[in-house]
Amino acid sequence: MNPAVALRDFALRHLVADAVPLSAAERWRSALAALVGFLIMEGVLTVLPVSAETRHLLVPVGATTVILYTLPHSPLGQPWSVAGGLFLSAVAGLACGQWIPWPPLAAATAIAAAIWLMARLRCLHPPGGSLALALALTHHQGWTDLAVVGANVLGTLVAVMAVNNLIPGRRYPQCITSHAPAVAVEPPLARPGIGHADLQYALGRLDTFLDISEDDLVQVYNLATENAFRRHVTLHCREIMTPDPITAEFGTELNEAWKRLRQHHIKALPVIDRARRVIGLVGVEDYLAHVAPDTRQPVGDNIRRLLRPTPGVYSDKPEVVGQIMQEQVFTVRESDDLGAVAAALAVQGHPRAIPVVDDEGRLTGILSQTDLVAALFHQLALERATGPDASPASPAA
Repeated sequence: MNPAVALRDFALRHLVADAVPLSAAERWRSALAALVGFLIMEGVLTVLPVSAETRHLLVPVGATTVILYTLPHSPLGQPWSVAGGLFLSAVAGLACGQWIPWPPLAAATAIAAAIWLMARLRCLHPPGGSLALALALTHHQGWTDLAVVGANVLGTLVAVMAVNNLIPGRRYPQCITSHAPAVAVEPPLARPGIGHADLQYALGRLDTFLDISEDDLVQVYNLATENAFRRHVTLHCREIMTPDPITAEFGTELNEAWKRLRQHHIKALPVIDRARRVIGLVGVEDYLAHVAPDTRQPVGDNIRRLLRPTPGVYSDKPEVVGQIMQEQVFTVRESDDLGAVAAALAVQGHPRAIPVVDDEGRLTGILSQTDLVAALFHQLALERATGPDASPASPAA
């Protein structure tokens, strides 16, 4: 094998992290936010009584700046992580520097103690290790150093809250949210596929720390699931629609439209204009909505009265389809894939029929709920049967 190719493969497999790179816009946002934020922090420190001799404690804050402005959603960069992590590490470094005379042991113990304390109190912040090391090995001034750490933390938090909340798409801080069940009923595809209890179980089984907030983890999961659904469901509406459907027009008499519904055993007729553009949908439910309740007569007699044309010019009841049709109609295009249609139906509800139109908006076909569900199940069965994990014994669709 070519040595260059072998070196590249080794680097990709063992050295390079499998992380999505930041976009150019996000790189600029992060860099400019760090520039402005650090300048604001310096401005805050000029107001506070911080001596020049202890400015060396700003070194760990440089690492903090990278986390706060590049990974603002990270649990490592939330206010308690920053404040608690730096303070606890400072205390561990000062204590080990005072009580352990051998510097290497003092440094190692300070870092270990800082990690244990931050993990125990749920305020992991990697720059805390650098701060603990600095205070364990350098000349320390006790409470004065803690006051400097407090000033740095205050300046840092003021700056990050001022800058990150001004950047579109960012919200700081992002702490633990309430996981109480919502009162409103959301559409099925809008509900999170996993919940707080599921995440707690999974993280407990992994027994490790993930540098991602719970809300972001749920969002990543839902986006990945939606993309996988769209990727697998590749059929388009033109492939499963019923072409040249039976239709009605605005002026079609109610009796004639009813006859078409019964004769062709369909739930709804698309109502079109002269250009074959969909202007409504009419079905049995629309007829029943215009039948006045009358306990003295059977329902059938009331329906027959509605269907019977009224002689003369004036009428006290609807006479044509346009007077009873549903005007707000959900339509799809021939080129739409079933994944997009299913996602839209989760929000729009479940219509009796879905008119299919071409690029100019003219009716070309119709989809029923049965057509859509059957196609989805058929396609998913094919994917399962022909996928990479399928075996000769896998059931066919």
